[in-house]
Amino acid sequence: MVASIFESGAVYYPMILLVPIVTGVALGRWRPERRRLWILLAVVLAFLAFDFALDETRSEDIPFFVALGIFMFGLGLLARALTRRLLRRRVPA
Repeated sequence: MVASIFESGAVYYPMILLVPIVTGVALGRWRPERRRLWILLAVVLAFLAFDFALDETRSEDIPFFVALGIFMFGLGLLARALTRRLLRRRVPA
């Protein structure tokens, strides 16, 4: 059931974008001390492990998973940086 839902592009592609963006925004707002990049890395690796487990051609798609992981991690870093910048610009009332 999960595999059939996940194979749909209507679910898969938004998740590729939303998972790192939501995590990056949460980390930018929450600001944990040392663990922020490890948390983002863990979220991206969990998504990739789930995707890898459902993939039928795992060995052929390893370069894709590496590129996807780098893209998702970078997107999460960008979302975190933009969130922190927006929060710094906010004028306290």
